[in-house]
Amino acid sequence: MSAKVVIVGAGYAGVSAAKRLARDDVEVTVVNPRPDFVERIRLHQLMAGNHPATRPLASLLPRSTALVRDSARTIDADRKKVELGGGGTVDYNYLIYAAGSRSRLDLVPGASEHAVNVGGLQDAITARKRLDGLPRGSSVTIIGGGLTGVELAAELAELRTHRVHLVTGGAIAASVGEGGRRYIRRHLAALGAEVTEDAAVAEVQAAKVVLADGRVLRSDLAVMTAAFETPALARDSGLRVGFGGALAVDRTLVSASSPAIVGAGDASWIGAGPLRMSCQAAIPLGAHAAQTVLHLIDGTEPRPVRPKFTSQCVSLGRRSALWQRTRLSDEPASLIVTGRAGALIKEQICRSTLRLALNPRLTRLSYGWT
Repeated sequence: MSAKVVIVGAGYAGVSAAKRLARDDVEVTVVNPRPDFVERIRLHQLMAGNHPATRPLASLLPRSTALVRDSARTIDADRKKVELGGGGTVDYNYLIYAAGSRSRLDLVPGASEHAVNVGGLQDAITARKRLDGLPRGSSVTIIGGGLTGVELAAELAELRTHRVHLVTGGAIAASVGEGGRRYIRRHLAALGAEVTEDAAVAEVQAAKVVLADGRVLRSDLAVMTAAFETPALARDSGLRVGFGGALAVDRTLVSASSPAIVGAGDASWIGAGPLRMSCQAAIPLGAHAAQTVLHLIDGTEPRPVRPKFTSQCVSLGRRSALWQRTRLSDEPASLIVTGRAGALIKEQICRSTLRLALNPRLTRLSYGWT
């Protein structure tokens, strides 16, 4: 008799899990509201108009995997059922919670009403439409100086159609080393983008951004990239959650609330501290979650996850990027590659994410965290 495994979410973690679960005695169902896989690492390109950032899920999921196009409304851990937004239910023996993350706008007053974001596919499409509607030379303010904000600022500045201003409450690209930050600052300046660091945003209005120190910036379009959050599904389902409402799991990724639920990706909280929200974490976490489920099916002991980061990579438009070597703990090491060589590495990483990492049988170059 086949074990029924339901995967909630079809992002990097969910697809990676589905690939690893492809076994004759496992019946896999993926619950996802759309038929497309969203390349979140390319959503800044979608806003800039040079990449669609989607691909049909059918081209990535194993043929034996069933796709239910709906959202999960709640998870009944006692009855082992997923209640769908459309009114139906899906039964499971084991569930992989890979619900992902989304942009958070409510941290800055006025942002929900006046700002856009690129945290999801529809968000990026809306942002692109807003950008297309602006006259040439309009002011675009990017709020948040993390890697998403930096990539978006460079992509838009390279278009040379609008004035781009990035504002961040701390240092730009704080997760990379100082050498990498210096290069990013120089490159953004060369593209004509203005950068204001150590400046918190107090409010977003219809045509301006107000800083905490009282300065007012003209802004025809504000884009929030400063914060992300996990869906409320785990909390609303009565499951134990950790920081930000993420599903609380142990080192084997098994839920603290139910031994039949396993977490993966951005929407899970391992408890030893947050992992960087990234496909570099989501893909191996999805594979590890699937392996944990297979251990549970086979009656063997699941193995603890061991994070093994390798690098950070930041695109800076189509002709430059920064590749930063990291220690396994994700701390930046000294080695960096920049310019066109960095752009080549970045593009190859983006392509290999789909070609290799989400097709684990094609390569021995493991994304595994065991």
